[in-house]
Amino acid sequence: MSEVPARRGSLRERKRAATIEEIKSVAIDQLAADSGQMTLRGVAREVGLTVQSLYNYFPSREDLITALVADAHNALADAVQTAAREQQELPASERLVRVALAYRRWAVEHRARFLLIYGTPVPGYRAPEEGPTTGAARRLGATLVEVVFGDWSAAELAGIHRPGEDDRPVPALATAAELFSPGMPPAALGLGLDLWGRIHGLVMLEILGHLPWLGSDAEANYHDAMIRAAADVQRVREHGA
Repeated sequence: MSEVPARRGSLRERKRAATIEEIKSVAIDQLAADSGQMTLRGVAREVGLTVQSLYNYFPSREDLITALVADAHNALADAVQTAAREQQELPASERLVRVALAYRRWAVEHRARFLLIYGTPVPGYRAPEEGPTTGAARRLGATLVEVVFGDWSAAELAGIHRPGEDDRPVPALATAAELFSPGMPPAALGLGLDLWGRIHGLVMLEILGHLPWLGSDAEANYHDAMIRAAADVQRVREHGA
């Protein structure tokens, strides 16, 4: 007789995990519905807990929001990483397009969570310095850097230069490059930032309702835009600008 595999965690642990997920789900819905006016009292009431009981899961409103923000960053990073891993055999430009499409798909399917991390800041909330939200955001950034530059040689990275006559590094980019991706030339980080702006910008316009006239063609338009963006990155790789 084959053995039945044991479930992970005790019944109490599973119930606690389920309650935490329900609290988070209610909280994100309230944040989306009330323009950031989520309260622990309101969440507790909808979940069926007392405020005192809710404190056993999240000691403060800030702790709950921090968990939601970190979760959203990590979930988006998971979607991007999964797309990158599944398309490893594709040429770099095509892989970049597929990853961008995964970025958009996650944002459209999880609008409230996407706007929690990239929309209007939650009133009264300030993320803890070097806390869970910072680590999660950096993870997403590192994932995108790996997708764009993972197979570039050191010479190709060093060959990127700023357009125009002044090729001196932008000081803020030089500082960020050392913090975010040590050894990366500032101009490469600038190119990555420009690309993220293109990946992200169209998504934000769509999510916030500024492109209703595209209708069902929004994804096709985004696809075309990402093909152009990937081609621009390839030209920089080949010619340095």
